[in-house]
Amino acid sequence: MDIIRFGVGVAILSYASYTDLKYREASNKLWLIMGMIGAILLLCNFNNLALISIAISFPIAFLLYFFGMGGADVKAMWGIAVLSPLPPNIYGLPIFKPIIFVFPLIILINSLLLFIPLPFLFFFYNALEGNIEFPYCFFGYKMKASIAKNRFVWSMEKNGKKSIAPIKDFDFESAGDKEIWVTPKMPFLLFLFIGYIISFIFGDILFAFLSFLQ
Repeated sequence: MDIIRFGVGVAILSYASYTDLKYREASNKLWLIMGMIGAILLLCNFNNLALISIAISFPIAFLLYFFGMGGADVKAMWGIAVLSPLPPNIYGLPIFKPIIFVFPLIILINSLLLFIPLPFLFFFYNALEGNIEFPYCFFGYKMKASIAKNRFVWSMEKNGKKSIAPIKDFDFESAGDKEIWVTPKMPFLLFLFIGYIISFIFGDILFAFLSFLQ
């Protein structure tokens, strides 16, 4: 069952990652398919813990919507919650056995950990371009507004004021050819896809890291 869950999750999330990268959106049909397959697998091997995990995962994913996560990302988490509610056991995998049974939460945390290197990557890129301006160089990069309007980016400045938070109502047309700070619209489904694979193979990365430090 866990091998089927892994295969289905990888197949759907890989395609969703592709459409997220190209269009910054993913079809709702993907999450319906994922949820339906997950529901069938649950019926074939009923487990009360799985239902509890789903009941915990759904509201957590919904709350993340209010912290900037997109609608497709929330629906993806709901699909994952139904498909893979509990930690797998596939020939000794994951390597680091999770201490909590809410597997979608582990997948989410592992996906979010992938964001940690981004500020350093932004900094090194800006250093090469000669655009070191703190703290903005850790959260984005400079681009001409005329180019940015056709890219998947948010502005980081408006009316002469800069912000590390994305400004979603910025009018790029009004900025003309001016060079401004922008931050990319992250394709979170790609991070979720990688996090899904990592979770099945390695398990709870954060707990393993903290255990290593003790």
